[in-house]
Amino acid sequence: MECSVCNGSRSKVVFVEFGIDIYKCKDCGHMFSSYGADQYYEGYFGNDAGRNDNFWWDQAHRMMYDDFCKKYIIGRSGRLLDIGCGLGFFVKKISDYSNWQPYGIEISKTAADFATTELKLANIFCGKAEEADLPKNYFDIITLWDVIEHIPNPDKILNYIGSILKDGGLLFIHTPNANIQLFKARFKKLFYGMKPTRHYLEAKDHINIYTVKSISMVLKHHNFKSIEFIHLHPIQSISGSKNKFNVFMKNLWFNFSRIFYWLSFKKFNLNNLHIAVKK
Repeated sequence: MECSVCNGSRSKVVFVEFGIDIYKCKDCGHMFSSYGADQYYEGYFGNDAGRNDNFWWDQAHRMMYDDFCKKYIIGRSGRLLDIGCGLGFFVKKISDYSNWQPYGIEISKTAADFATTELKLANIFCGKAEEADLPKNYFDIITLWDVIEHIPNPDKILNYIGSILKDGGLLFIHTPNANIQLFKARFKKLFYGMKPTRHYLEAKDHINIYTVKSISMVLKHHNFKSIEFIHLHPIQSISGSKNKFNVFMKNLWFNFSRIFYWLSFKKFNLNNLHIAVKK
């Protein structure tokens, strides 16, 4: 299969998840699923979005969002757009800061309805991001929390972001790290086998699984600059579990990998990818 990052045709199967092949490009190292996903998939949240326990979407993300706000929000002002805002908990977090005007875009109607009716959020657009008809050069910060890996072809959304982000504005992306995710998936498969109740590479949802190199190539192609990989605390849960020991081990790994990243002179990133770039 052709690589969506470098258009190379030399790839190899590195994992098989319930009959779906995961490929790795031999030229740039990018990983991608063979699953034929829709560019604009609307069914991620289903019809009961927000009706069940929202621990994962709310409480488990709070520490990561706090880290983000300490670094980019507190002491500043402007407009922030969260693309793929889901149930709206990050937009809700930004609305707590009076100097910021938060906006959200979500393709799932049930999730967008939860954000507007239950969280009482304004400025939530339901639909495809490229059809939101937002002003050009309008936003100071645009965020993509666990979104870009779901999109088969990221060019359209990144082109649109480039048009509505101010010159010098910040684009922030959070996405899985391909090399770490592949290691974890192989480990689970080796010790537990393939079980529908376990998460591996999520081949039907995570169509593109980026490495430091491949996400950098994509962003440079769209003329983003000053690419910086930062470290925010991870989601305080594993697959929605509230097990405190698992969270302790996850944070222990986070602290170790953050130190290792600096000791390796930023060569080895063992965490999920948190990427900050400027227009």
